Amino acid sequence: MWENLSDKLISILEANTLIQESYDYEVGKFEGDPAVTLTPSSNESDYSTTIHNERVYAFNCMVFVDRTKRGDSEAERVCRALVDSILDDFDKNYTLSGLLLSAGYTMLYVEAVPARWGYVERENVYRVAEITIKVHLDVDVTTIT
Repeated sequence: MWENLSDKLISILEANTLIQESYDYEVGKFEGDPAVTLTPSSNESDYSTTIHNERVYAFNCMVFVDRTKRGDSEAERVCRALVDSILDDFDKNYTLSGLLLSAGYTMLYVEAVPARWGYVERENVYRVAEITIKVHLDVDVTTIT
């Protein structure tokens, strides 16, 4: 399930024209700016009924905007606009249309919330925003394989 969800989420990020690079792993060096990484962060499971559970798959979506190349104020402006754009993308596609799920899994909804803002030094200094994307699924325990 992680791979299916990651593929769908990264395809949504790749369709965003404000993003120059999208990765489904923590890349060593960025070639474009701004860049986004999407990696699994956690999962939860809650009992619903004797045959249904709600499962949550959470991903960290890290937004990186290069302050060294753009300057402080421009990087801040770009990061804010990009975070808003990513949140809009997931608000508009809260059921991840076109997602193929295995037997027993039913899509419920997606929530994307900005969790933290900060700065990080890699090959350059970046303005960073971490967005937590949570995918909520209903799991029929009698039909999963």
